[in-house]
Amino acid sequence: MTDDDFVQPAALYRKVMSDTDRAHLIGNIVGHLKNAQPRIQKRQTALFYKVDKEYGERVAQGLGLAVDEIAKLASMSQAERVKATS
Repeated sequence: MTDDDFVQPAALYRKVMSDTDRAHLIGNIVGHLKNAQPRIQKRQTALFYKVDKEYGERVAQGLGLAVDEIAKLASMSQAERVKATS
């Protein structure tokens, strides 16, 4: 996965969606991830953080995850992220 993989979702989140759309998106994601295993929550939230820092922060806060840990995971490769959350 390269950073190029995040260009289109970043544009959608930042430029196409309204504040209301973003709030609904975050609510839906948090609602669906809240019962997932913590390692899955962290890995997925790190990907949202890679799309957009605010996006990842809002999901992390909604799930009660430490934003600094998510930021650190987002800076890792997928293999490193899996190892760090296993």
